[in-house]
Amino acid sequence: MSGLFGTFNIATRGLFAQQKAIDTTSHNISNANTDGYSRQRVTLQTSRPQSVVGAAGQIGTGVDAAAVNRVRDNFLDYQVRVENGVDGQFTGRDKFLSQIENIMNEPTDTGMSTLIGKFFDSWNTLATSAKESNARSIVAQQALALTDELNHTSTELQSLKANTQTVIKDTVFDINGILGQLSQLNQQIKQVNVSGNIPNDLMDKRDLLLDQLSSKFGLNINKTQFDGIDVTSSNDSKYADTGDNGNAPLGANGKALNIVNSVISNPDTTAKFSYVSSIEPKDGQAVGEKGNYTVIYYKNGDMTSEKNKVTMTVDIQDTGTSADANYVSASDKFKKLDECRVLWADNSGVAIQVDKSSNANGVYTGLIPTDGTGSINFDQLALFQAPTGELKGYMSVQSEIDTYQNQLNSLAKTFAFSVNGIISQSSSSVADTTTDINNFFVNADKKSVYTATTTTDATAVTSIKQAEQEITAANITINKAILDNPMLIKTAATYDASGNSTSGESDGSRALAVEMLRDKLMSVQDAKSTTTRDGFLSSILKQDSSVNNLLTISNTSGGMTLDSYFKDTIDRLGIKEQEAKRMVTNQATLLASFKESRDSVSGVSLDEEMANLVQFQHCYQANAKVISTVDELLDVIINGLKR
Repeated sequence: MSGLFGTFNIATRGLFAQQKAIDTTSHNISNANTDGYSRQRVTLQTSRPQSVVGAAGQIGTGVDAAAVNRVRDNFLDYQVRVENGVDGQFTGRDKFLSQIENIMNEPTDTGMSTLIGKFFDSWNTLATSAKESNARSIVAQQALALTDELNHTSTELQSLKANTQTVIKDTVFDINGILGQLSQLNQQIKQVNVSGNIPNDLMDKRDLLLDQLSSKFGLNINKTQFDGIDVTSSNDSKYADTGDNGNAPLGANGKALNIVNSVISNPDTTAKFSYVSSIEPKDGQAVGEKGNYTVIYYKNGDMTSEKNKVTMTVDIQDTGTSADANYVSASDKFKKLDECRVLWADNSGVAIQVDKSSNANGVYTGLIPTDGTGSINFDQLALFQAPTGELKGYMSVQSEIDTYQNQLNSLAKTFAFSVNGIISQSSSSVADTTTDINNFFVNADKKSVYTATTTTDATAVTSIKQAEQEITAANITINKAILDNPMLIKTAATYDASGNSTSGESDGSRALAVEMLRDKLMSVQDAKSTTTRDGFLSSILKQDSSVNNLLTISNTSGGMTLDSYFKDTIDRLGIKEQEAKRMVTNQATLLASFKESRDSVSGVSLDEEMANLVQFQHCYQANAKVISTVDELLDVIINGLKR
């Protein structure tokens, strides 16, 4: 249509287009402070031109508001989410490493280092005042204070590990909640797109949830048709050789399991995560040894109902032999399960099983039965090893706690072996008698084995050897007989069959030998759970002519003193905590920079919006003026011609 009516239609289109732009600007201003909102812009384009017979070319017909699109940079989104994962990982580590530092309580006047020093000081005093009963009492009390601190520290570390696992459980529950929301939004977005509209606000909500999820663990996001997305855990090539790269197991279609549903017609085609709450030996073996374990997990990490509780049997065995390059011990597998605690599951939370023969992350082969009869080999479990994010931080901290716990156990066992070896003058465990105390440090969990009445009782000796071998920081204590009667502490070089000193009451040679442990270099780090007193002392407990030919501890090449070993543990803890704090600070700066860049693209600037509003207002008024002018011209033509 040409002529005045054509001009009228052009101005009307312009009026509607500017009205759309004003509406969009108003929407931007209203959401200037809405978290995750992306500013929107109206895409204006010329409407379809009209060909007029006899005219040169085509005549324009005005403008159309083609679409309202949000302003978003996908690359900046990717950068923010990658750094979110790293930030979440080190924030999680910092949170718990700082608590480990508080538990270790170093350096302070009441910390372990101070108590170790006071323990040896008390033996030094006893060596010079052997006949004084108060000197013996001080030794007993200082030893008790040291063992109490070891017990307390070990207990606190165990509690902290349990707290870490609780946080992992809560994180899994939160993750599954976010995944449910993402799946719903993903389907809604696709439905709106299929109908020919653009769901800008829904996509903003989805991106905000993806930002939140990326801080939990690394994400890999692939776009699909109609603005849908497929989401799975990220692929970090750094961990590819071990299979612990966080990748999802492969589904039957050969693609990684998707954790956000993108299929409108089937909402149950996605994977989620479940939480392992308990791992207990089933066949009487020690924790960490190969064998069957009763594993309890809760679907989707939801422990609010026992209906979600699932029990299964997991067989943990060595892979190969120690000589094989790919050897993996059962203890390492148990440690991985204990520290990870997160299983890949189907949408309802039922754990899946995989075949890892052709893929490090496994290929989906079905679901583990939930009726209590489920039995599976460890290698068929689909463990979720988060490559980054809060889950990665919490899982790695559990490994740190285990390390410090083991180091405390080594310290406690070395104390027990070395002091007991000097007191008993033997590298082999021997039984106590009513008059002869051979074990200064004992296992509090096995008090009954220290009541033997003869050193020739083979059963008693065997029991004491086993009890001493099982000494840890959690159970080490001083012999109750010594606490009740400190005069039983052996200080002299030699004793008769009745337990009386043959070298005089003032002889403190044996006490001096114990005090000399302060500066002795020993392989404290080699005192493992399987180490016996025989194995630890046989090569270092030797006669010393400077101490009345007593058996004393000799220096070991590459060894450490007891105090320096503990301080080395504290130093390494401090370094790791400093690294975590530094990374948190650096990531905060880096993340703020990326977010600022993203906000500069997607964020709402009120100054810019007000300038746009003035522009659209003037355009609107101008189009209204054209309509008014055409109205006057039409009035002249229609009414003026009558006159």
